[in-house]
Amino acid sequence: MATLHIYCGLWEQSLSRALHEARKQKQCALQIQHIYPGDIIEKLKGLVSEMGPADRGLVVFINADHKMLAQAGRIFSAIPPEQGSRITVSYSQHSPEVGAWAKRLGLPHEVNGYEVPRQESGTVEIPEYGVTLQERRWIQYRLMRTLIAGEWPAIGYEEIIRKLRHGRLSEAEIARSQMFYERGEPDMAGGNFADVRKTDPNAIDLLRERAVQIGRSGLNTLIVGETGTGKESLAWYLHDFSMRHDQPFLALNCAFFEGERLESELFGHEQGAYTDAKRSKKGLVEEADGGTLFLDELPEMAPRVQAKLLRFLQDGTYTRLGGNKTLRASVRVVSAAQPKRMESLRQDLYYRVADVELHTVPLRELKGRDIMNIACNLAYRLMWRPVITEKGQSILTPDIVRGVWRQLSEQQHAACISEYGWPGNMRELSTLIKRFVILGDDIFEELAAKVRQVGMPIGTGESGGTDEWQRFLPPFSSMEELKERQINLKKLQPAFVRHVVASLGGRAHIQPTKLAEALGCTYNTLMSCLGDH
Repeated sequence: MATLHIYCGLWEQSLSRALHEARKQKQCALQIQHIYPGDIIEKLKGLVSEMGPADRGLVVFINADHKMLAQAGRIFSAIPPEQGSRITVSYSQHSPEVGAWAKRLGLPHEVNGYEVPRQESGTVEIPEYGVTLQERRWIQYRLMRTLIAGEWPAIGYEEIIRKLRHGRLSEAEIARSQMFYERGEPDMAGGNFADVRKTDPNAIDLLRERAVQIGRSGLNTLIVGETGTGKESLAWYLHDFSMRHDQPFLALNCAFFEGERLESELFGHEQGAYTDAKRSKKGLVEEADGGTLFLDELPEMAPRVQAKLLRFLQDGTYTRLGGNKTLRASVRVVSAAQPKRMESLRQDLYYRVADVELHTVPLRELKGRDIMNIACNLAYRLMWRPVITEKGQSILTPDIVRGVWRQLSEQQHAACISEYGWPGNMRELSTLIKRFVILGDDIFEELAAKVRQVGMPIGTGESGGTDEWQRFLPPFSSMEELKERQINLKKLQPAFVRHVVASLGGRAHIQPTKLAEALGCTYNTLMSCLGDH
């Protein structure tokens, strides 16, 4: 039996095109390979050597630079024309040079018609073998699970294509992927592919691994993390990897409502329970029965409501506001809190909501390369977004996003991003990337100015803040000299901390929590000295 050899990257558009070809060549056996810029040449060598006399190949290029095309060209030039005629190249409409390259080599080639948004307006009308919008959303969902769980991409590819080549999605799978889409396709950016994750995991990899483990356990979980560190996305994956994944996932920000209104949102109310209660209403506990309830900013919950939540967590029973009928629900509670607000949480409630604690990772505790990966991921998520330029309306094509990646990776720009403290974490980084990509703002100068304020150099390991520190050093000849140098203890501490950090090589080379411990101060004191609070 002839074999169809598919080579594509970890992009939904590529997998959708691969599925389309697998359906079209349904009489062929299937072999699927994951490719990325670092190994594509070796994989193409394997393709031409493994193909049998009746085999066919599909290579889906999402991007390819001139050097890569030149190397690949030498591989394809060395094979018989008849073999080349059985290898199809699919490429982006925004990379016509790939089409011209394939034409020169005599390779069949076509534009990937699936490079459109996963929206109703982006539906691809391709008869017979076409991948539907529902299937595309499920593919994106399944690829994200592959990344979060640390699976080998090729394994995920095979499951996707073998499942949809001859079959259809179940109603539960459609609902699950639709929920994922409606929540903005939540991501836990910054992790690595499975091979790197196994050998050299970073903090995000370890968080993902722990999240999958805790998600499957079904335990009530308290997520502790600073603002902007992705606590709700993490809560979603705790739900999605649990046995309750096909049941509701509902979220409530406890800081948004006060008193009776919060109790009503959580447990519902009966008609007349308070002035505006014109009719009875189900609460989120009732709506989430069988599923997961995410309570963000839990310590902001009023003490009276905390007590009622405690009772519910003890035996699963509750009453609506203004009612006396005892109701029952089975709900997994995932909560979130900022570290500085934990003291507002009742201790007895803590032990009910925190069967296990999970801590998110602030950007400042990541290595510079990991922050860069997150920045590039955020830029990728803007692909296909409409923008207005000087030339009129346009969209953010793959080529534009690749150009953004190149700019972010420049040494000076990467240093700006990695050495900044990121008090707003992922949310702040996301905002800056949007401004850079869509508006063209010079975020690097902005970041450099903020770093200069705390006396640290950009892109060097040299000591910074030396001039500032020198004026505090004795000897002093008189009281007048103390006044002239503006020597006071309030300014001495921040200057010393900035000098220590600069001496250690800058922000990219320290772990703030460990440095605070070494200096005998609190984390907040350290960050205040560095100008982050």
